[in-house]
Amino acid sequence: MIQLRDGIYWVGAVDWSIRNFHGYITNRGSSYNSYLIVDEKVALVDFVKAPFAEEQIRRISEVIDPKKVDYVVANHAEPDHSGSIRRVIEACPNAEILATERCINTLWRYYGGDIKATPVEKKPSLKLGKRSLTFVPAPMAHWPDSMVSYVPEEKLLFSNDAFGQHLASSGRFDDEVDQAELMQEAETYYANILMPLWRSVGRAVKALEGVPVEMIAPSHGVIWRKDPGLILKSYQGWVAGETKLKAVVVYDTMWGSTQLLARAIADGIASKGVDVKVHCLGASHHSEVIADVLEARAVLVGSPTLNNHLFPSVAGFLAYMRGLKPVNKIGAAFGSYGWAGGAKKAVETELLAAGIQLIESDIDFVFKPSGDEAKRAYAFGESMGEKIVGA
Repeated sequence: MIQLRDGIYWVGAVDWSIRNFHGYITNRGSSYNSYLIVDEKVALVDFVKAPFAEEQIRRISEVIDPKKVDYVVANHAEPDHSGSIRRVIEACPNAEILATERCINTLWRYYGGDIKATPVEKKPSLKLGKRSLTFVPAPMAHWPDSMVSYVPEEKLLFSNDAFGQHLASSGRFDDEVDQAELMQEAETYYANILMPLWRSVGRAVKALEGVPVEMIAPSHGVIWRKDPGLILKSYQGWVAGETKLKAVVVYDTMWGSTQLLARAIADGIASKGVDVKVHCLGASHHSEVIADVLEARAVLVGSPTLNNHLFPSVAGFLAYMRGLKPVNKIGAAFGSYGWAGGAKKAVETELLAAGIQLIESDIDFVFKPSGDEAKRAYAFGESMGEKIVGA
């Protein structure tokens, strides 16, 4: 049994094999976290994904007879959080389910309108004994139904999707895993899931100011017990759109021409002391690229022209980035073409639609770039590097 505090247990599941989370590549797996608070009254916080329902019930049973569970708290209705609901209801027949009104309506849509639940709008807190649970709706801190739960006596926050990571591990706490991997996955998670919701997430983070938090228990990944301030500080920077001296060059290529330009531009940027990440979309998944975009000051996107338009992988990436709405970025387009162009202009249109400040570029050459054209690409990279340093 894994204890967060005396009488508070992790009863979730680790998913070692998942590699795709609705289009987001999860190379290190994930977990579905559920927590059990045993006091005079017993509360279960969150369900797990459906295939792991029996594992959740087994873990609960190792602590207490599931029939003794008095309350089940649903912080969020997305199926990775709620999939075990029918099995939990069966195993915990005496439990009252609590959730936001929107969460209840969503649970009905997924699992049937016969599920009985109490809106937290009518019952915003529970007295469990020596501990209590307080519920705080956090709409659009992922979904409209989202909320967080807090145990003030333990200074313990059940943070739902905020502060999570898709990270499968044998350790359940931040001090039991590799720190570089942990922060990489936390950054990737924020970039791919929460970045477009930065205003709502920012409000939620601001609301925590002055609230004593000694432990953060998210719905995915490890629990922050050693230094919850580390992830809180990171979120403060991310929602504020803070950037580093960094650029991301993203491209795909047909016959190597766009790749030649990408590398020349990257070299030019790097010559000004800027950290550059170069991603070929034939090798890098867009969710990995977005993790680098999060803290970058500049994003440069290159595409060969195919049928007077974007190369498909570049079009897919731009659509993905447009949905995530990165803030406080400058960007530019470049490319190559055969008998007719079109891709560079399309890239520029998408960058503007994503809210990126466009820097004009004339790096768009026919067939294989000449030596002089490669030098022009390098020089453009130098000018971008200067803009990044001067920003």
